[in-house]
Amino acid sequence: MDHKSANAFIKKLDKYQKVYYESLMSTPLTCCNARAGSGKTTIAVLAGLQLLDVGAVNKLIYLRFPDKKTQGLGALPGELEEKEAYYMGPFLEALTEFGIMQEEFERLKGQEQIQVCTNTTWRGANVKDSFLIIDEAQNGDFDDLKMVLTRIHEESCKVALIGHSAQCDNPKSRKLDAFSAYIHHMCQKPFAKETPLKINHRGKLSDWADRLMLDPYKGDFYVDNSRD
Repeated sequence: MDHKSANAFIKKLDKYQKVYYESLMSTPLTCCNARAGSGKTTIAVLAGLQLLDVGAVNKLIYLRFPDKKTQGLGALPGELEEKEAYYMGPFLEALTEFGIMQEEFERLKGQEQIQVCTNTTWRGANVKDSFLIIDEAQNGDFDDLKMVLTRIHEESCKVALIGHSAQCDNPKSRKLDAFSAYIHHMCQKPFAKETPLKINHRGKLSDWADRLMLDPYKGDFYVDNSRD
């Protein structure tokens, strides 16, 4: 990892991101349901790399829930690892941000220090000594989230449960919003913390587009200013 790039990135964190980052480094489970462009994936990857670098964990795992839109395109080509790699763009971009290029990524993956996967291969997993990023968690239904979260050994792991409930791509998950329900449930205990991120760092265009909401029950559009 490029420590100079990491340190420069940390110095630029806004006040909400700093709380999120500190929780990722110290709390067993950090939950973040945050708007687009808030940095939730990149900061989680940074925390995971730092904990891996100092030996606090032995593995950095990036798990993403597939969405129905890409699944609906038909069978993806290649072996299982190639199919799952289709979903890993945000993770690979974050690695590059901190100096982990393709060759280094392949080396770490070969040494089982980095793992990328979807929840489709998660049944029977037993997660120890790891930093686990559960990304696009809004696309997981109740059974998906239960299966993933019950695989984790709290005493030796740190977990980032992250997503954006207003951008759910799976109809079943959108209706039930198990992501929000699990955040509320887990954060009743001291081993879990919710850390909101309120600033879209992609800029005004992305932020304003993200604020337009559709009420699924009334069928009405409205502007969400609740996180100002």
